[in-house]
Amino acid sequence: MRLLLTVVLILGSAASAEIPRQTAVDRDAFALLQQDFVAFNPHYKDQREPRVGRTYALAKRMFDEEDKGGKTTCGHQILFELESLLISSADFKLIDARLRDLETSIGHPSSDKVDQDGLWGACYQQWYLKYATYDHLEAQAGDEPSPHPLPAFLARVSTPEKLTAYLDALSVSDVRYTGLDHEPEFNETVATLLQMIVRRKPENYIVDPTLRDALLDRVLHRYRNLETGFWGERYRREGREDFPDDLSVTFHVVSYLKGKVPEMPHVLDTTLAIKDFNYPAGWLWKGEFWNHNNMDVVALFHLGWAQASVSQQKAMATEIDRMLTWCLHDSLQPDGSFKVNIADGSLEDAEYYGTSFLVRIGFFDPAQRFWTDRDFQEAPDVRKRILGFVRAHQGSGPTGDNYRSTLEALGVH
Repeated sequence: MRLLLTVVLILGSAASAEIPRQTAVDRDAFALLQQDFVAFNPHYKDQREPRVGRTYALAKRMFDEEDKGGKTTCGHQILFELESLLISSADFKLIDARLRDLETSIGHPSSDKVDQDGLWGACYQQWYLKYATYDHLEAQAGDEPSPHPLPAFLARVSTPEKLTAYLDALSVSDVRYTGLDHEPEFNETVATLLQMIVRRKPENYIVDPTLRDALLDRVLHRYRNLETGFWGERYRREGREDFPDDLSVTFHVVSYLKGKVPEMPHVLDTTLAIKDFNYPAGWLWKGEFWNHNNMDVVALFHLGWAQASVSQQKAMATEIDRMLTWCLHDSLQPDGSFKVNIADGSLEDAEYYGTSFLVRIGFFDPAQRFWTDRDFQEAPDVRKRILGFVRAHQGSGPTGDNYRSTLEALGVH
């Protein structure tokens, strides 16, 4: 028995040694993060588990209410913030307070409102989660807005010095010391700043070129993993620094820079390599596809298709076909909805992610079908079912968007 154990340990060690460190960091990204939280608080898992269970129960009540036409914008904002806290924070006092807020909000219709600083997302407590502001500004801006100064709420990042100091601090987490993972804030902030400072959207902003250059320099040269071509959060761990790949951050950077990033074929190789890994590094959510991540993946594939090799294009087409089969047969429901994942945050967002995936692969429009020349005869019926669900639920959209993005994706204005 002792000899057998020794052989198993030796073989196990040899197998582990063959796995490149970066691959192991990506594959085990969530498990490593959990270890960090336990190092900060030895009781972390025992304290987190019942709060996750309570959040799931409250989320089900929220989704049921939304499905019946209840519009609870405040509750959905609290739910999304709770989801972010449960994967990024060991502050259980704050989590408990938000759980109480969520339970109180259920059954009470609510809409959003703007604060004195011009920020929407009234029921978010975290500044970076007030991303609803962008949607409201976009809706108000019109097609050709006249030039605007940057909004006052961006004062904390309004100079190159302020911006780089803020983002540099967010780009590295020491969870074992602080009990806080900065990735959600880093991700949302970089995405919003690329939109507003580089693309000058949605209000045709007047941007100091030095501010724009500082943001691009940091994004392209400091926050990118040269080994993989991906972007993400760095983690300090026992004298080393891990840099797991992050699909969501990478999607935001590549998408908002229109694919004009270094070594795009390298990005595609990494995207394919992480297909079987779980969030946050990979495509999967608890071992299964998720329309949100699938939507991000096909956006990367489309933006890189022209630069891809023949073998890369073949591999991408195979994966898109797998995702499409899952979307149509496992996710899409008879009533035109998509099976909701708690990480979606709402039925409205789940509908957008599923629809957007189909739109981005050209399922409805042959002109957008960059990866295949197949004809999808079922597309008109699928589109009709989705539109039927949207029109039946449009008044209950809790995000402030009221399914506008889903309708626009389908070409309905």
